[in-house]
Order: sequence, then structure tokens, then C-alpha cells
Amino acid sequence: MKRFLTLLLAAVMVFALAACGETEETSNTASSSAPVSSEAPATSSEAESSEAESSEEPSEAPSEAPSESPSEDVSSDASTEEPDDQTPPETINKFVSIGTVTVNDRATGTNAIPLTGVDVEPSYGAVVLYTDEYGLLDAEELADFAVAVFTYDHEYFGYVKTAFYEVGEAEEISADEDGFLIAIHSCQETSISRAKGIADGTTVFPHGLHLYDGVDYDVEKAGTAPTIDGVVTDGEWDEYFIDHIDAENEAWSYAQFEKDNYYATADYYVTYDDTYLYLCVVVQSPYHYCPITQDKAGDMWQYECIQVKYSSESPAGDYISEHFDRVIDKTADNEKVVISSGFAVNDSGETCYYGVTDAKVACSRDDGEQITVYEVAVSFAELGVTPEKGTEMGLAFSVNSTNDEDVAKKVWKNITARNGGGIIGRNDYAKIPVITLN
Repeated sequence: MKRFLTLLLAAVMVFALAACGETEETSNTASSSAPVSSEAPATSSEAESSEAESSEEPSEAPSEAPSESPSEDVSSDASTEEPDDQTPPETINKFVSIGTVTVNDRATGTNAIPLTGVDVEPSYGAVVLYTDEYGLLDAEELADFAVAVFTYDHEYFGYVKTAFYEVGEAEEISADEDGFLIAIHSCQETSISRAKGIADGTTVFPHGLHLYDGVDYDVEKAGTAPTIDGVVTDGEWDEYFIDHIDAENEAWSYAQFEKDNYYATADYYVTYDDTYLYLCVVVQSPYHYCPITQDKAGDMWQYECIQVKYSSESPAGDYISEHFDRVIDKTADNEKVVISSGFAVNDSGETCYYGVTDAKVACSRDDGEQITVYEVAVSFAELGVTPEKGTEMGLAFSVNSTNDEDVAKKVWKNITARNGGGIIGRNDYAKIPVITLN
């Protein structure tokens, strides 16, 4: 009996050992055959965002894309394994897109680098954009990070990559005064691949960030308010001059024009009193084509006009930072924090405009002098602004310079403030210039 029990116990042990070996082998086989995602681990918020926005993704890739396909990236088990006490931070509503900016750009797109923070300390799993305000980052902080450096290039009218450091290569570094850098943790292999693959001369666009203040201005209060009649008399606007706009001015973009054929220029004036905000734009151009009437004023964007946006909140403040993207978030429009408008003189010499009602508007065209004058006064009551000294608000405009030949070819030529100025195409409200009432 004792011998029988001994033999039975031995048989059970052999069976158990065989079963354990079979389970381990089966597990290893399943693991090695499972597909490995090319994307870094998504946070819960990323997953929800992707599902919510999937129907809005572009059906085709943008015209300018990273030179290396992110789909070829394969994340290793080691690179994606999280430390026991750390998890990647969630993404924020800011991202950097690569290539030509379109209304279809999303943080979840294949041409995007989603951000987890701006000017914050680097941490596990982070993708952080740094400006020069953050200061120096040292090699120890960046030991687990790849770093891409971007600088504004006026030749391309946008930010281009000027350097790339593989994980652990960057030593003491800070962002350029007129640019930014992105530090990408080693586990975010897809974002690293996208940043590394950006071709020379390809522009990138940081969505939702007021990075450049070269188009932010102080506005002087009027001693005598200008007369809104479409005529600029000697000395009428001189005290309220803001800027001369041409292709040499680093604050303005001619990205939609043919290279070295930047034929339109403008002078820009702003002032205010207790009732109105006054704007005058004097455009010098050999062309003027605007075949509209007042009942079709909303169509003027296709022709020669100015488009203007007003923001009752500072474009550099928290409200616009949260609601900057009118393509997917209409809050600023619906709450009338941002008001869109347009002003033109048609081919018959009639002033046409849309978007505002409590306003005085007069526009004129002199073909002999090749000058178009836009004079506008919009009430602060309509804008939702109390005009006190120190008040910050947003004011942006574009000079639309599309002539008849351009229209026939469906080519749009618009001068905007740097990075789009919050007008045309994407309408990133964080790019609207800030004006301060003096």
C-alpha cells in the first residue's frame, strides 16, 4: 500500500510539471505572434479623443508629410513597459502638425505630435514643448528624451526643424527666442519617428499656443476720433500707426503668394475712444477685383477685401487657450467672445461688410494710385469690451489679395499676421494678436 501511494504521488508530480511546461510554452508562443503596435501606449483621454474624432479625420494625407512613415515604427516591449510607480501623463489640447496646415488636422492624425505639456518638467512618457521662457534643460533631465529643435524661418513663413537629438544625446539646451523645442520620452516611439522624419524646409505648426508677440501692440487713445469716410487725410491717422506690412517684415506672412512676387503691401492703424475701436488699413496693390454686393457680402473672402476678427478675451489668456480651435470647438464663436467680420469695396465702388452691426464702415478704391482704403469703427458694446486703460483684447486682420486670374484658378492670396493670425484656414484663435489699450 505504501509503495502504491508513493508511485501515485510521483505520477501526479510528473503530470503537474508537464502541465506547467505546456502552459509556459503556449504563453510564449502567443506573445511572440501577437502584433506589436507602432503607437506609444495611449492614455484614456487619447483613446476617447480618437474615437470621438475618427469621423473627422482626413481621407488623404496632407500635401507635406514626414519623410519617414510612422507606420514603420515598432515599439519594443522594453521601451513601452512602464515603471511600476509611473504612468505617462495625459495629452493636453495642444499639438504640433507637420506640413501644410489644413482644417482636417487633429492631434490624433498621422501628421501630428500630441503634447502632454508646455514648459513643464520632463517626466516619464511626456512629450513637452519648451519655449525660451523655460530656460535651460540639462543632460540629466533629458537622459531619456529625444529632442527636436524648431526655429521660425521667414523664407518658408513658418517653423522648420533645425536640429534633432536622439534619446540621451541632448546636453544643455534651450529653445530659440524665435522658436521652440519638443522633448519626447523614449517610450513615445511614434512621436520620435515623426519628429526625426521631418524633411528640410517642411514647416510645422504648433496648435493652440501664442508663441510670438511681435504682432502684439499697444493702442493709443484718440484725442480726436478719425472720420470714417474711406479717405485718409494728412495727419488723420499718423499718431495711430501700428505697422507697415511687406514681405520683409518678419511679423507678417506671404505664404500664399508666389515666391518673390509679393506685390501687395499695407499700412496698419488702430485707435479707440470711449465708444469705438477704430481700424484703418491702407493697401497698395495693382489689382482690385471684388464682384460682390451687400446681400452677398459673406462671399468677399474669395476676392479683394480685409477679414477681421475681434476677441474680447486676450488671445494669450486661459479662455482662448482652452477654446482656440474653432474647427472642433465653436465655444468662442457661440459665446461671441470672438467675432468674425469682413470689409470690402466692390467693383462699383460700394462699401460692403458682414459680421458686425453697431459699426461705421467706409471703403474706397483708387485705381490710378492703386490704393484701397478700409476704415472701420466697431462699438465696444458689440465687442463685449469695456475700454479701460490696460484692457487686453484680440484684433486680427488679413489682406485678401485674390485677383480675377487667381479666382479662375481657385488660388487664394492672403497676407496674414505670423502663423496665420487666427484668420484663414485653421483659424487658430491663439494666434490672434493681442492689443492693449493705453
